[in-house]
Amino acid sequence: MFRTPGVDELMVQAIRMPMMGNTMEIGLLAEWVVDEGDSVEEDDVIAVVESEKAVADVVASQDGTLARVDVGEGEEVPPGTVLGIVLGRDESLDGAPAPRSRVEPGEIDGGTAPEAALPTGTTSEQDPDGGVASAETTGDVPAAPGARRLAAEHGVDLTDLDGTGPDGAVLKTDVEEHLDQTEPVPAERTDRSSVTERRVFTSPSTRRLARELGVSLTDVGGTGIGGRVTESDVRAAASNADGRESTPGIGTARSEGLATEPTRNDADALGVTIDEERPLSGVRRTIAARMSRSAREAPHVTLNREVEVERALQTAEELAQAGDGSIGFTDLLVAATVRALERYPDFNAWFEDGRLRSVSEVNVAIAVDAAAGLVTPVIRESERRSLVEIARERRRLTDAVLDGEYSMDDLRGGTFTISNLGMFGVDSFDPIINPPQVAILGVGRVRDGDERSCTLSLSFDHRVVDGADAARFLDALTTGIEAPAVVVTERSAAGAGEWGVSDTSSATDSRAPGDDEPVSMDELVRRDLRERAGDIAAAHDWSVPTFEVHLEDGHPSITVQAPGTISRANTKRLAYAACRESVYAEAITGLRDPEITVE
Repeated sequence: MFRTPGVDELMVQAIRMPMMGNTMEIGLLAEWVVDEGDSVEEDDVIAVVESEKAVADVVASQDGTLARVDVGEGEEVPPGTVLGIVLGRDESLDGAPAPRSRVEPGEIDGGTAPEAALPTGTTSEQDPDGGVASAETTGDVPAAPGARRLAAEHGVDLTDLDGTGPDGAVLKTDVEEHLDQTEPVPAERTDRSSVTERRVFTSPSTRRLARELGVSLTDVGGTGIGGRVTESDVRAAASNADGRESTPGIGTARSEGLATEPTRNDADALGVTIDEERPLSGVRRTIAARMSRSAREAPHVTLNREVEVERALQTAEELAQAGDGSIGFTDLLVAATVRALERYPDFNAWFEDGRLRSVSEVNVAIAVDAAAGLVTPVIRESERRSLVEIARERRRLTDAVLDGEYSMDDLRGGTFTISNLGMFGVDSFDPIINPPQVAILGVGRVRDGDERSCTLSLSFDHRVVDGADAARFLDALTTGIEAPAVVVTERSAAGAGEWGVSDTSSATDSRAPGDDEPVSMDELVRRDLRERAGDIAAAHDWSVPTFEVHLEDGHPSITVQAPGTISRANTKRLAYAACRESVYAEAITGLRDPEITVE
């Protein structure tokens, strides 16, 4: 739910398309809950918007009247665009922003603040914390920071522009419109040397699409009203540039051979009966656009590796029985992924504008099959969470998505994605990277055999990392899955407040010396308890007792052999202290208060 802030002094609330996610480019106004002219109260839902795989309510921040509706249901506009105006008592539209005027999301707090009047001689500038601070203008012209940067890059004099922002402030869209209208025509595109400019009329979203596809707008013939260039014109031009010709019956060539205008297939002529025709939902369109962009721009390479998961599944079952039942195989998989990402940070990064941006936090996104489409909630700062905390957060996020009660905070900041189709019987697949991330992990079904196994499919952006890098990452991931005690111990250490990987070599050896079989969780806990007891006993000059551990009954039971040098009571106290200090105490919740027998 998004609260649209108002301007208290003016009692004029500009309802804007919110910025829902750091990669959002367009939003759909799905529904106006109230009609123009209706009264609203603070916290009333005014509109429903969709974008970035999410549906959100926009609520009123004051009592008033929905005095103006600028964007109709079903229309898509960039974030920051004015959707409508709520006026307080005795207020008028004279103090309201212009219809459909836009503030760049990076230039307002969260992309939802109103376009308040700017003091003369200043513009709004985003501070490091995301707030708004005062900054000098260029000359005497008030201008948004994005507008000033773009104007400086292209040598545009801001005094030549008529700003459409509050008090005539120049917005980035004003500069873009000016550039489109004066974009030079390349010499090879014209036979008239005296013609050096061509006016291009189009929308900001079409301009962004042209930049993404590498299409010069001066090369595109517009089919819109008054020769306006549309998004379909740009896509058609990009298709021609890639050498893809139109097919008879599918597209019709336009004049000058600059592009093709796609048309629908004639079902009757082809002998096909259409039962139903419906447009994609806003969420589905967003997914389609993002996946198409990823597949088009990022050279995907996928490596497949079969991994034994027998021990991981057994460990998850043991932990569920001995703990609170919240830990599953997926949580061990997330923990193993965190371990691999910490060792190979190039996979925990964003690739944007030709630059690799390493991210300090390990934010693992988990794909969830929701009614509206595939949603990827994010377990933020996974590297700082214990295994139990990872499990609880994953379950919270999954439930929130399935119930439709998640927020944009639950979806933001992902650095690596895991998509598991094993529950649908899929053996393996080639997942598509979720931009701007560098890689994504696909997980296939668990196959029965002497040792249960599954296929991991790692798709990565070959512009950023090479096949050898991906192979090493997969190797580190496989180690964590096939020797789950390693990740259990490391994540348990994190839960104990050590925020990182501690030196737990005595507890993380998943195989006994000279033995090819994995060591059980019982044995690993026994080793750890003896080590913790040794640390405590040394402070009291006591002998170290021996331990026997049983976890299979749903509550840990521990038998301690009392040394002859200390009493049975002190032996029991020592055992309890060792259990509380164990690195497994967070993952095995019952270990903090086990059943202890002293012999």
